[in-house]
Parts: sequence; structure tokens; C-alpha cells
Amino acid sequence: MSRSAADGEQVGELVRRLRKERDLTQLQLAEQVGCSRSLIQQIENGTRIPPLALRERLSSVLGERMPVVGTETAADLVSSDLRMQFNILLGKDPEAVARVLAIAQSLIDVGTARGEVKPLGFIAKRQLERAEELLTQIPSGSATVWEWNTINDWLTVLRKASRAICAIHTADLGAIGGDLGDEYHVEILRLGRAGVSVRRLYVIDDIDDVVPYEDKIWQQVRAGVETVLVDRMHASNAQSMLIVDESYVTTGEYDYARRERVATRFSALKHDVQFAQSRFDKLYELRSAGMALVVNEIMAQPTLSRFPRLGPEDSRALFRAALAQAWAEGPGASGEGGYR
Repeated sequence: MSRSAADGEQVGELVRRLRKERDLTQLQLAEQVGCSRSLIQQIENGTRIPPLALRERLSSVLGERMPVVGTETAADLVSSDLRMQFNILLGKDPEAVARVLAIAQSLIDVGTARGEVKPLGFIAKRQLERAEELLTQIPSGSATVWEWNTINDWLTVLRKASRAICAIHTADLGAIGGDLGDEYHVEILRLGRAGVSVRRLYVIDDIDDVVPYEDKIWQQVRAGVETVLVDRMHASNAQSMLIVDESYVTTGEYDYARRERVATRFSALKHDVQFAQSRFDKLYELRSAGMALVVNEIMAQPTLSRFPRLGPEDSRALFRAALAQAWAEGPGASGEGGYR
């Protein structure tokens, strides 16, 4: 890995080092930047200081910014530095640079917006600032997204699944935006039918909370998705999350008063995934302690197993009655115990 020019190298030393690291001869470098071989030799020997325009071309070819030298004005140096950065990025990813140029032009256009569209310009700039904040987090391996509707982002992670999915939902079912999204639900069904191990735990206050979501729960159980209902009194410290293939974890932060998700954290960091998996496993253990209701077991009962779907027949009433009875006898019953 090459050193930075900020290490105090003179321009000639930097040019020589970068040229050798890139396996270029003095002649090859000269041809690429449009000067003579002897000038490159003089620059490397320190007997010539390359002019600003040549430093920019050297930066473009060698992929690093050249040090500040000479007697150029501050304005010239600022413009030159921007051109060097641009040329370096252009050499790394022309497509990304083209997008940046388009965004830059849009920003300039937004800056001249007037009248009724001016507030829209403020909104666009605020969203762009959020995107910039998110981009700076990515190299760390995790990122937190505030306020946005992140259904498509959850789907991006979900679609990476090839082996296993573990999910905990702690908001009431009406507030789980991801579950209300049809695309998200369809993807869960597809993965379950494709043989991916899918386990979903729902932390709820009362069995009646399931009613608005009962059709989707029925469908996912029929698709092979293990669906577990846990009384909130046994899981007061549970946290909403999605774990995919033990490689990614997505964690939701909810404002229960407003019934909405306020932030989502996405991470590919191993310790984040391991911690989330440990939390899931602890909550999942409530099944064996009689403090969780496994919907799959209820639907396997003879009275319900004969129905392929919830329909106009008595299947819906039977399903609700079976859930209510199991809840009253198990996780919804009064007693001690809980999730820690």
C-alpha cells in the first residue's frame, strides 16, 4: 500500500515512488502526461518543479494528489486541487464520477430555484445530506438510517438470504411497516417456499393484535415459515431485528407513541451479528419454557390442517378461537417469568 503525499515527500520523490509502484518507465510516464522524458527525469531529481497544469496531469496518471509547490495564488491552488481530486476519482470509477457531476449540476440548479419550488430544493438538499452521512458510514461495516421509509433497504438485505433468516418484531403488528409492505411479505413467502429456514418472533400485548395480520401469518406458516408469538410481559427487553445468513443484521428503533419506526441500523460487523443472534436465541428459548405460542403447531391441529387458506368457511373463526385458547393457556396466562 503506497504512502500518502502528506508524509512530507517532495514532488519529485513522490513522482518517482508512484511511477515505480505502477511499474512505469520515465518514458512511459512522459508519454501519458504529455511531456519529455528528460523533464520527468529533472522533476524526479528535484532540479525542476512541474508547473500546476503538469502536476494535475501527473496526479491523474499516478492516482494521487501532488504536493503544493510554486507561487500560484490561493484561488489557483483550490481549483487545481479540485481538478486533481476529480481526475483521481475519474481514473477509479468513471460511472461514479458521472453521477457526481449530475448531482453537482442538480445542486447548482437547485441553488437558483425560486418561488414555489424553492422549498422542494431545501428538501432535496436535506435528503442529499442524509445520503452523504450514510455513505461515510459504509466503510465501517454498519450504518444507521434515520427517519426514512426503509422498506426497500430491508428488502435489499432480506434478498441476500440463502440459508437462514431470524426476525424479531417488537412493535404492535399495525406499526411494523416492513410487515405491512406487500413486497416484504411476498419475499418472506418466496424464501420460505425455496427452503430457506425462516423463523419470525412477534412480541405482542394481546392475541387480538394478530387479527389484522392473520391472513399473512396463515400464509407464511403454510409456506414453511416458523411463526412464534410472545407476550410482551415475557420479553420487555426484546429488540426488533432481522438477521440474514448470520452475515447481516438489521435493527429497528421504534417510537411506540407515534406507532412508527424512527431509525434502522444495518450492520455486517461480525460482533453485531453474533450479539443479535444471541438475543434472538434467548427469546426463541421461551418456546420450550411455555412462554411462547408456536402458530405452526396450532395450524397442524386436525381442525385447521385441512384448510389450505383462510376463507369464507369457518376456518377463520376456528383459527382465531385456537389462537385465543392457546394464548390463554400459555404465554398470555398470568404468571412469573420473562425474557432478560
